[in-house]
Amino acid sequence: MNPLRILAKRTLMGLVTAWVVLTGVFGLFTLTQDWVLQGQVGAARFAGENDPEALAEIRAEYFAARGLDRPLTEVYADYLGRMVTLDWGTSVGGEAVFPLVTDAVTRTAAYVLPALSVAVVAGVGIGTYAALHPESRLASGGVGAAYLLFALPNFWVGGLLYSRTLDESVTPSPLVYDHLLPTALAAAALLGGYVSYSRAHSREYASADFVALVRAKGASNRRIAAHVLRNAAIPFFSMLFTEALGLLVLATFVIEVLFGIEGFGLLLLNAVASRDLPVLLGGTVVVIWVGIVATVLQDLAYGYLDPRVDLG
Repeated sequence: MNPLRILAKRTLMGLVTAWVVLTGVFGLFTLTQDWVLQGQVGAARFAGENDPEALAEIRAEYFAARGLDRPLTEVYADYLGRMVTLDWGTSVGGEAVFPLVTDAVTRTAAYVLPALSVAVVAGVGIGTYAALHPESRLASGGVGAAYLLFALPNFWVGGLLYSRTLDESVTPSPLVYDHLLPTALAAAALLGGYVSYSRAHSREYASADFVALVRAKGASNRRIAAHVLRNAAIPFFSMLFTEALGLLVLATFVIEVLFGIEGFGLLLLNAVASRDLPVLLGGTVVVIWVGIVATVLQDLAYGYLDPRVDLG
C-alpha cells in the first residue's frame, strides 16, 4: 500500500466529485424558481405596486446585487474559478464567504469532534464488552441505554434540557449550552450505531479458534478484547467514516437551530433560505473535502489493520 498513491487517487476522485456536485448545486439554485425574488415581487404587489416596469426594476436590482445579471455560463465559470482559488466572493449580507464558512466550521468542530471521540470510545467499549460477556447484566444495560439514546429524538431531548433556561432560578452557562449539551446530543446520535456495529462484528470473532487459544494461554480479558477488536476493526471503520458523516450532518442542523449556535449547519440552512449561492457553494466544497479526508483516513486505516487489503 502506497499512501501517496492512495492520496493522489482519492484527491482526483474528489476533484471530479466536487465538479459534479458544485455544478448540480449551481444549476439547482439558478435554473429553478427563486422564492426570495418571488417574495420581494409579491410584497411589492401587496403594497399596491403593479407597474410592470417597477416590478422589472425590482428583478433587475435583485439579479445585479447577486451577480446574476450576466450570461449564466460566465457566472458559472466565475464561480468555479472562485471555488478553486478559495476566493469565494461575498454573501448576500456583504460578508466575505471564506472566513464566514471557516468560522462556522470551527464552531461546529468544537462540539462535533469531542462528540465523535466520546461516541467511538464508549461505543467500542460497550459493544466489545457485550460481545465478550453476552450474559452480563451490565452489558445488557449498557447496550439498552445506548439504543435508547439513539432512538430518542435529539431535538426533543435537547429541547427538554434547554427549556431549563426559561426558569429564572437557573443561570445559563455558555460552556453548558454552547459545548457540553451539543456534544452530548451529537454523541448520542452516533452511540447506538457504534455499539451495534462493534458488538455485531466482535461477536463474529468472540468464539473464533484464535480467541479460544488466547484464553487457554491465560490471557487477560483486556488482551482478548484487543485481539477481537483488531479483527473486527475493518468493518467498524467502514461505519465510522461513512454513516457517521451522514448522521452528524443531520444532527448539526438540529443542534445548532436548537441552541442557536452559529455553526456550519445553521449557516447552510440560512443560506438555503436566502438562496445565498456563494455560501452554499463554499459550504459544499467543505463537505466534499471532509468526505475526501475521511475516505483517505479510512483507506490508510484499512492498510494498517490488514496489510492484505489491496487499496490500489
